[in-house]
Amino acid sequence: MGGRVLCLILFIKISYAQMPDVKIQAFRPKGLRISVQDVPKMTLFAFQGNLNHKLDSTSVGTLSAEVLDPVNGRWVYEEPDLKLKVKDVVYYNAVFSINKKIYEKTNQQFTVTELEDPNASTDSQKPECKPTKTRVRGGKACAGQTIFEEQFDSLDENVWQIEQYIPIYHPEYPFVSYQRNNLTVSTADGNLHINAKLQQHMPGFLDDSIYSGTLNLFSGCTSSAEACIKQASGADILPPIVSGRITSIGFAFTYGTVEIRAKLPQGDWLYPEILLEPFLKKYGSMNYASGVVKIACARGNAELYSGPNDYSNTVLYGGPIMDLECRENFLSTKRRRDGTSWGDSFHTYSVQWTPDFIALSVDGEEWARVEAPRDALPAVCAHAPRHLLQAGSQMAPFDDHFYITLGVAAGGITEFRDGSITSGGVTKPWRDSARKASVHFWRHMSDWFPRWSQPSLIVDFVKVIAL
Repeated sequence: MGGRVLCLILFIKISYAQMPDVKIQAFRPKGLRISVQDVPKMTLFAFQGNLNHKLDSTSVGTLSAEVLDPVNGRWVYEEPDLKLKVKDVVYYNAVFSINKKIYEKTNQQFTVTELEDPNASTDSQKPECKPTKTRVRGGKACAGQTIFEEQFDSLDENVWQIEQYIPIYHPEYPFVSYQRNNLTVSTADGNLHINAKLQQHMPGFLDDSIYSGTLNLFSGCTSSAEACIKQASGADILPPIVSGRITSIGFAFTYGTVEIRAKLPQGDWLYPEILLEPFLKKYGSMNYASGVVKIACARGNAELYSGPNDYSNTVLYGGPIMDLECRENFLSTKRRRDGTSWGDSFHTYSVQWTPDFIALSVDGEEWARVEAPRDALPAVCAHAPRHLLQAGSQMAPFDDHFYITLGVAAGGITEFRDGSITSGGVTKPWRDSARKASVHFWRHMSDWFPRWSQPSLIVDFVKVIAL
């Protein structure tokens, strides 16, 4: 009896050992490959699987195939049009016919941890991890490796935080509140949509609410309590615009190349937020002390002049900011001269951030570069924490972990010059220094709201590549 049990156990172990390992690869932007190594006298590899839900006894699964011949030493089943993302799970059973015997691996699962380059080598050995200056919070990087990628088939809240607060401490003081709801932040057809709306059009609000109502964002607040509840009083009205903002708090890094394919918003007094923002703010939290990089920005006005200078949606601007008083010291511009605006179509905006420089590109063309900003900051820039910056590198404050921010803002006190003239000869309705700035902005809604032709930032993908 004991001998027969021992033989049975030995048979099972020998049989299981004959089954090759199942290799599953998910590719970007789409594609799934399932393969096994060929073994002697193998005549069949069959696969049954489902994506993100388990198999049951009555179904072969949405992924199924019988492979009758090997190719280059492997039995391969491919779904070239299947689009996967990190954390997807493939539940599967595998069946092998080897030497006229049937072997099975049942109730298996594979979790996607990375999206591979389909053109990369299929060699079983992983490529050498070459050293890089890039650092990843809580992880590691190899030179040339894609260390972060988001296709926005959905919004992974383990990575992205949907902000909810009133930006009362932000140096730009935009006339918005950031709110978490499907009217302001959503995904559809593989794109992220961040939308600006009128607060008075939101459920439970009327025109008079801006003057006398209460905005309570305390449930789900992502800032301090005083930034998440506001009672309108006199000139201190509620933020007239509600918008969205997301930050990659689950992913922060130092140095690398960021690529973002996006369509910028269009509408008077709107502007996009496509930023790198400091994770720890170790150089300070006020007046850009720890730095911000505007990767791409274009004011939403179809026409906008300050004197003879045009700075409408045809003008892209961006660069590093590290001092409120000298905010525009390192900002550069790039004008479209083909009769179109930046918000008319998608473009790929990128920043290359290294220990030596920050360079901005659009559609593969570099248009701005800043080297060693700490040492190039003029002496008149009074807000910069120079004693702390000297303790950092020549790139300080841009030498620590930053995260990615995507959003839409409106108005504020930094992006639109006083006295600017927009479409129809309309003058900017507020002055940056005025206590009633947001009141004057809102009272002139009939001038600017009809020209909100596309009050949304639409993002196709975000990718970060190690240096």
